[in-house]
Amino acid sequence: MSHWGIRARVMFLALLPSVMIMLALVTYFTAERIDEVEASLAKRGSLLAQRLMPETEFALFAGDRGALQQLADAALAEADVSSVAIRDAQGRELAHAGSQARSEAGETTRLSQPVFRTRLATTDFPEPSQSDAAPERVGEITVTMSRTATRAQQRRLLLIGLALGSVCLFVAIALALVIGNGVIRPIRRLASAMVALGRGQELVQLRPEGGGELRTLGEGFNRMAARLRADAQDLEAQIGEATRALVEQKDAAEQATKAKSRFIAAASHDLRQPLHAIGLFTATLQRRSSGTELQAVVDDLAKAVSAMDRLLHSLLDISRLDAGSMRADPRPFRLDRLFAQLAAEYADVAEQKRLRLQVTPTSAIVVADEGLLHRILSNLVANAIRYTNAGTVLVCCRWRAADIQVEVRDSGIGIAQDQQAEIFHEFVQLGSAERDQTMGLGLGLAIVSRLARLLATKVEVRSAPGRGSVFSLRLPRGEPGQVPRASEIDPMPARMPGSPLRIVAIDDDPLVLSGNRALLEELGCEVTTVADGDHAQRVVAALGDRPVLVLCDMWLGDGANGIDVLRRLAALPVPPVAAILVSGDTRPETLRAAGEAGYPLLHKPVSPAKLRAIVMHYAWKLRKPTPVEPVDEDPAG
Repeated sequence: MSHWGIRARVMFLALLPSVMIMLALVTYFTAERIDEVEASLAKRGSLLAQRLMPETEFALFAGDRGALQQLADAALAEADVSSVAIRDAQGRELAHAGSQARSEAGETTRLSQPVFRTRLATTDFPEPSQSDAAPERVGEITVTMSRTATRAQQRRLLLIGLALGSVCLFVAIALALVIGNGVIRPIRRLASAMVALGRGQELVQLRPEGGGELRTLGEGFNRMAARLRADAQDLEAQIGEATRALVEQKDAAEQATKAKSRFIAAASHDLRQPLHAIGLFTATLQRRSSGTELQAVVDDLAKAVSAMDRLLHSLLDISRLDAGSMRADPRPFRLDRLFAQLAAEYADVAEQKRLRLQVTPTSAIVVADEGLLHRILSNLVANAIRYTNAGTVLVCCRWRAADIQVEVRDSGIGIAQDQQAEIFHEFVQLGSAERDQTMGLGLGLAIVSRLARLLATKVEVRSAPGRGSVFSLRLPRGEPGQVPRASEIDPMPARMPGSPLRIVAIDDDPLVLSGNRALLEELGCEVTTVADGDHAQRVVAALGDRPVLVLCDMWLGDGANGIDVLRRLAALPVPPVAAILVSGDTRPETLRAAGEAGYPLLHKPVSPAKLRAIVMHYAWKLRKPTPVEPVDEDPAG
């Protein structure tokens, strides 16, 4: 009833009283008439039995069965009499008229009338009589009345009552409709107008109907509709003006976003170039100043350059993640190659803090984006070294069903349980009340967490204060047959083998070329630097049969492409060429182009330790006749 409309409510209120009264009256009078018919049948049967009693008394006294039978037959002729039975005082049946089966059909009413001996007045006898004695019972008359006619009459009365009730109900409904429509019609028109108003349709003024509250309601709605129409027009004008302002702001924001993207792209390239050169020069200066009075100053300079390198990497990584320009390209590869790179990159850093950096050999193959995983593990290893003052940093992996769990363990200061979720937020540094610039911006683990989401995994941490930390993530396991032979690597040597490695460095930045020459010559390499591809092609063609390693910038002067330059060099008949692309361009399309061309890509600034490790690896690889399968000394992974 709570969901009824006004029409249903008005009809209910109009019909309920009249229907209830009508039903009560019809039911009462019909029941009364039905009861009267039933009582009339019983009364006629009782009167018939009383009428037979005087004649039956004499016949019973005389023992005249014939007379009794005649009385029973005569009584059977009365209306609605089904049977008549006369019994003596001992209950013996002396006369019977009518059907016994019919009397027992359940549609009869049986009435019994005892027959007593008639008393004479005491004045009729000379002797006194016992007047106080109870009347003597001499027999009994049983009259069975048929209820067939009575039932028919009762049904007729019931049908008449139902007919009267239906007529009354129809009249009540008609009256309710006539009366209710006078109230419902204006309210329904008002409701339809309100629906139309809610849908924003054009409204026509309502014609007030009736009087009193209905007229007041209609006139009030017309005034409200006119006011709303005026307000809607004002609001539309304001919305139009606000929309134009928002469009202008949106255009300005898009322009600012594009400018930001251009700035990040420019900063990514223009800042990486000089920083890359500074790192190379600093590493060379460190080697040359070893054991001199300038060593402490140069070491501080190297620390400052390293901190600046970390800050730049972190800021640019966060910018690329915010812009959504990073995409994962999962492919199967051997973890031992990545582990070897990490060992080479961070061996010097760990040695400077007198820590043991251990990398567990493994034959595990994972399916992931190698570049993103390298960035994740680099951050984790760098963090482990940074927050470990003594002991070991371990990089390993373990088999977990269909996954490989990669772990970075340390014996550092540890992390309290209530801070383990907080460390993955931006700009969070634990153990330092004031921000320590030498510890970075607190973006490393935030970058790790977001890169892990790109790989469809999660970095988990187990740690306790003073007991070190374990950072781990799970990756899908790959099969050996999925790894191309070209992607397998040889073990990393400890130092430069054999004769000096010949290196050709191609870059349009003179500072980068000078830095490359200074560092690589310190490693004992024969270095030739050129600024363009044509010059590089002439230099390489003149080197003879000895293998050469080419370090080529991705973008050279006049829009030249480093991939095209390397392809031209690879097409030369001699010498054998191994090539590496180096670039400050971190756009996804650049990464994709290098991957499709099959050349490894290093992002500037390249740390001197990493460059040194790569050069030693290629020096070893170019001199080996056949590749050697890496040995997994840990069957558990």
